[in-house]
Amino acid sequence: MIECLKRRLSGLLTLTLLLALTAASHAETRVTLLIDEAYPPFTYRSSEGQAAGIYVEILRAAEPLLRGYRLEIEPMPWLRAMTEIEAGRALAVVPPYYRPQQRPWIKPYSRPILQERVVVFCHREVFAEGPRPRWPRDYHGLRFGNNPGYLSADQPFWRAVRRGQIRIEDAPGNRANLQKLLHRRIDCYFNERLSVLAELAQMRRDGLYGTTNAGAIVEGPTISMENSHVGFSDRTGERFPFKQDFARQLDAALQRLHRSGEIERIVRRHTQ
Repeated sequence: MIECLKRRLSGLLTLTLLLALTAASHAETRVTLLIDEAYPPFTYRSSEGQAAGIYVEILRAAEPLLRGYRLEIEPMPWLRAMTEIEAGRALAVVPPYYRPQQRPWIKPYSRPILQERVVVFCHREVFAEGPRPRWPRDYHGLRFGNNPGYLSADQPFWRAVRRGQIRIEDAPGNRANLQKLLHRRIDCYFNERLSVLAELAQMRRDGLYGTTNAGAIVEGPTISMENSHVGFSDRTGERFPFKQDFARQLDAALQRLHRSGEIERIVRRHTQ
C-alpha cells in the first residue's frame, strides 16, 4: 500500500515537473520597442495614451510570426528614445533611418520596413519671387524648423547649418513646427511628406489651418528617399540575451509581410 502510494506521488511529481517545463518552454519574452510619439501617421501617441500608427500596425502584424516573443510598444519623445538607445537601457527603437556615422550606437538595423520621402515645406512667401530649384544653395539665409534628433536632411544641408548659412530651430513634432511655419516664425520645415500632409489635414479638422491661411504652406523639393528600420542598441551588454534571435525572427517576419502585401495594405488604410 505504501509502495503504491509512493509510486503515485512520484508519478504526480513527474507530471507536475513536465507541465512546468512545458509551460516554461512556451513562455513568451516581453520585448519593449520605443517609438516616436509625435510622427503621425507613422508613429504617435493616441488620445488614450496608446501607441498608434502605420509602424505600430506593421509590428502588430509581425507579432504572431515571432516565436516566443510578445511586443510592448512604448511611445515617447524621439530625442528621449535616442537617449535610451544610446545608453543601452532600451533594446530597440522604431523607425530610425540608417545613420551609422551619426549614431554608431545603433546596430544592427532591421531589414527596411518602408521607404519614406523627405520633403521641404516652406511658407508661400519664400517662393514669392519664383522657385528655388538649387538645394540647399537657394535656401541660404532661411530659418528651418526641425524635430529634436531628426537627421533626415542631406549632408550639404548640414554643412550649410554648420557654416551659419542656414539656421535651425527645434520644436517637438510636426504640429509645433507647422504652426510656427504658418505664423512665419520659421521659413521652412522638412520631414516625411505623408507625415506632414497627415498633420496638415488634422490641423484643418481642428480648425487650425482654415480658409484664411489656406495655401500658406507650400511643398518644396524632395531632399532624400529614406528607408525606415527597427534600430537596435549596440550598448546593451548582457541586458537582452535574446537580442540576436529576436532580430533574426523580426527580419523574417517583415519579409513575409512584404511578400504577402500586408504592409502595403496597412499603408493604404492610413493614406487613402
